[in-house]
Amino acid sequence: MYMKTRIINSAGVFLLATIMTLAVDAQYNRQGGRGMGPVNDEGRYARLDLTETQKEELSALRTEQYLTMKPLRAKMSEIRAKERTLLAEETVDLKALDKVIDQQTELMNEIRKEQIRHRLAMKEVLTDEQVMQLEQRRRHAGHMSQGRKGRGDRSGSEYGRGFGRGYKGSGRG
Repeated sequence: MYMKTRIINSAGVFLLATIMTLAVDAQYNRQGGRGMGPVNDEGRYARLDLTETQKEELSALRTEQYLTMKPLRAKMSEIRAKERTLLAEETVDLKALDKVIDQQTELMNEIRKEQIRHRLAMKEVLTDEQVMQLEQRRRHAGHMSQGRKGRGDRSGSEYGRGFGRGYKGSGRG
């Protein structure tokens, strides 16, 4: 009897773990799987009526951007691993941690500058009308992502102000 229960419990745990893994993997794939190489921006630029020349130039720029950013992202991963290592030690070396944070900040600045250079280079390939359409889409996408904040991570404005649960316990301030 004990053995049957143990086998059933083990099978249930294994099945649950498999389902959770598949769900996470499906979500990751639906989001585009970050860091998987040069991104195919056909969807982003599909409605811009690009010429063949523009498509080739944008493709070359994306490839160049990927090759530029790949080592910077790898270096950021190394720096973050170093930070985690320092924080995991029993006694934290604040000077070493400050140095790592400074390295992160410098690298983040370099990455952001490269992103801006890339965006400006992409704009040079597009017509004024195409740039306007792209910027409108980006603004719309920004508003959409702001609307999702506060649901899962509770980072919205009604949370974290220290006023308790709010009026009649509604969770809103």
